[in-house]
Amino acid sequence: MPRNRRNTRRIKSIKDVLNFKTFMIIVSILMLIIIICIGINSYKQYQDRQLLAKQKEEIEKQSEEIFSQINDNISQTNQNISESDVLIQMSAVGDILCSQAMLDDAYNEQADYYDFSNMFRKASGYINEADIVMGTMETSIIDNDKYNDENAPIEFAKAVKNSGVNLVTIAHNHSLDNGVSGIQETKDNLEELGFSVFGDKLETSNAVIIKEVKKSKIAFLTYTCFLDEETKKSAEEKNCINMYSEEQAKSDIEYAKENGAEYICVLIHWGDAISETVNDEQKKIADFLVNNDVDMILGAHPSIVQPMEIRQNADGDNVFIAYSIGTYVSTLSSEEARTELVLNIELRKSGKDGKIYLNKVDYTPIYMLDNGENATNRFELIDMKSTATAYAEGNTDIITRETYDKLIKALNRLNNILAQ
Repeated sequence: MPRNRRNTRRIKSIKDVLNFKTFMIIVSILMLIIIICIGINSYKQYQDRQLLAKQKEEIEKQSEEIFSQINDNISQTNQNISESDVLIQMSAVGDILCSQAMLDDAYNEQADYYDFSNMFRKASGYINEADIVMGTMETSIIDNDKYNDENAPIEFAKAVKNSGVNLVTIAHNHSLDNGVSGIQETKDNLEELGFSVFGDKLETSNAVIIKEVKKSKIAFLTYTCFLDEETKKSAEEKNCINMYSEEQAKSDIEYAKENGAEYICVLIHWGDAISETVNDEQKKIADFLVNNDVDMILGAHPSIVQPMEIRQNADGDNVFIAYSIGTYVSTLSSEEARTELVLNIELRKSGKDGKIYLNKVDYTPIYMLDNGENATNRFELIDMKSTATAYAEGNTDIITRETYDKLIKALNRLNNILAQ
C-alpha cells in the first residue's frame, strides 16, 4: 500500500477522533449549560414562589380598617350598642370619568351602540349592598352624538347606575364645560335613569339633598372650589353650580338642620390634581366644616387617594374626613391615579339616644385594568386585593405578571397613604 495512502488514513482517523472528542466536549459543555440554566431557573422559580407566598401573606395581613384611630374612636361610641340600634350602609366612589379611549372601547360600530357594561362587570360586587352609593359624575351626559372627554353617552351613565351608584354630585371643575344648558340636560338625563342628583342651583338656592334612609334623615351637601377657565364664566353661569364659600356652606348646613337632618355629609371638589398631599386650603375648609357641625367630608378632584382622618367636633362626636377618594373609573395614565378604592361606611343610629354614630369604615382597593388596544374588552375594574391574592395562589391566567407587580406596588402605596 502506498505510504501516502496510509498517512492519509491515519490523518483521517486522528481527525475522526478529534472531531468525536470535540463533539463530546461541546455536547458536555452544552449539557452543563442546560443543567446550570435549569438549576438557575428552578432556583428563580423557587424564589418567585417564596416571594408570591410572602406577598400573599402581606396582602392578607393588610387591615380592612383604614387606620387604628378610627377603631379606637369608634370603639368608645360602640360601648352603648343596643339591640334597637339601626345600621345604615353607605359607599362612596371618587370621580366618574369617561375618556375617548373608553368611548372607543365601548362603541360597537356595526350596531352603532355603546356598551360599557364590561368595564363595570365586577364593580357591583365591591359595593356592600349599601343603602346609598355616592360619587362625582365628572362628565356631562348630553345626548347629542358629540361624545368626547367632556361628554359621555347615556349608556355610560346607565352602566354607572347598574354598578350600584345611586347618588351623584354634578358640582366639579368641569360642570360648566357645556354651559348652563349642559348642566340642565345632564341633570335631567341622570334623574331619568333613577339617580339622585345634586350640586346645581338651577331650581333652588340650596344645593342640599336630604335622603331618608331607614327612618333616618341624612343630608348631603356638595361644592366645587374651582371651575376650569373660571375667569371666562359669567356670573349667571357660576350661579347655576354650587361653588364653595363659607357663607354658602353655613347657609346649607342651617337649611339641612331646619329640615330635620340628623347627619350631614359633604362631598367636595378641592385640592391639587395628581397629588397625595393635602394642601392648606383643604385643611382650612375642613376646619370650618368640622366647626360648623358637619359629620363627614368626602373629597374628590386630585384623582388619587389622599390621607383620611378622624376629627372631633365641639360636641366630641367623630367627624370622618377622606381628603380624596381618587377616581372610580378613568383611563388616566398615572399608576397613582389607577390606584383607587370603594369606601364603605357604616353608620349606627342608637336606639337609646337616637343619635347617628360612625360605626365602621373599610374599603375595597380597585384598579382600572387596561387589557390593551387589541383586546375585545379593553378596560375593566378589578379588585386589587382579591386579584393579586388569586395570582399568588397560582391562578396566573387572570392577569400577567407585569400587572401583578403593579397591583402589589399599588396596594403598598395605598396602604402607606391610609396608614398616615
